[in-house]
Amino acid sequence: MLQKLILLLSITVLFLVPINVHAEAPSYAKWGKIAIEETTKKYPDQQVTDYRYDGKVFISDVREQYDFEFTLKQNGQSREIRVYVLVNPQKDKLIDVKYDEIEEFQ
Repeated sequence: MLQKLILLLSITVLFLVPINVHAEAPSYAKWGKIAIEETTKKYPDQQVTDYRYDGKVFISDVREQYDFEFTLKQNGQSREIRVYVLVNPQKDKLIDVKYDEIEEFQ
């Protein structure tokens, strides 16, 4: 009987104690934010409506490239572009942002 009571109290405590789960931001989040900011500057009349991270390319100890694909919308039409964010991982510093327009407005 005492074991059942202890088990019941233990289960009750588990449900009453708040569990703090902090999701850590993905490693590309900082560079994705910069990609959006720079894309907004380059295409000020177009709105970024979709965002996809396509991975990271290791180039050297001082160069990595984060690849993204964005959907831009303007006047009800959309198109896709690729955005490449080149960074220095040792200094955690942006080197350059490049664009590849892969789809015209449709």
